[in-house]
Amino acid sequence: MLKEIGASGQLSLGKRFAKQLFDVTFHADGRIELIPMRAVALVRPAPAALMTAPDGWLPPGGYAGCSQWALENRAGLDAYAERIARDGTAAEQLQQFLQAGDNTAPG
Repeated sequence: MLKEIGASGQLSLGKRFAKQLFDVTFHADGRIELIPMRAVALVRPAPAALMTAPDGWLPPGGYAGCSQWALENRAGLDAYAERIARDGTAAEQLQQFLQAGDNTAPG
């Protein structure tokens, strides 16, 4: 089917395609590709509500509040914070390994 672009830059495809959305791809060789698509509304989840633990506990890291998830995972968060305090972060451990100089690959 041969179509001509109008003086205002519009292309008419006919009533069959009215109100449809197309993804437009402009190719380097001058071709234009129209791919039918459907738009999906973006729904953002509500931010987690901050809570106060009965004993005033806050997650490690200087947070001003905690979520229900943090309260439910309190033991794991505390254990992780203790391990980081003892062994350092992964980045700190890597830096120490590289500074030690014994990082040659086998073979």
